[in-house]
Amino acid sequence: MSPEETALILSAIAQPTRLEILRLVAPYSRHEGDTGLAAGEIARALGLPPATLSFHLKDMTYKGLLIQTRHGRSVHYRADLDELLRTLDFLVTEICEG
Repeated sequence: MSPEETALILSAIAQPTRLEILRLVAPYSRHEGDTGLAAGEIARALGLPPATLSFHLKDMTYKGLLIQTRHGRSVHYRADLDELLRTLDFLVTEICEG
């Protein structure tokens, strides 16, 4: 992982609302068959207006932290835990131990 890729991932979570989104969807992202959490469920759980949530989800998906899938009429989101772990590994290996 490059420093640029790491910075992109870190920028996707460098905000309290985004950390809350990540914490909420992570349990729905751990197993191969997980479908994620619907955007409406995320909005209700966090008390966010749809437009605000959409802004955050779009950016987090674009930067590679979330995986988006369509299930019928709803869009579900999962955390890309592998990408998050690669980012953490880079930080530990390249920064802390480097």
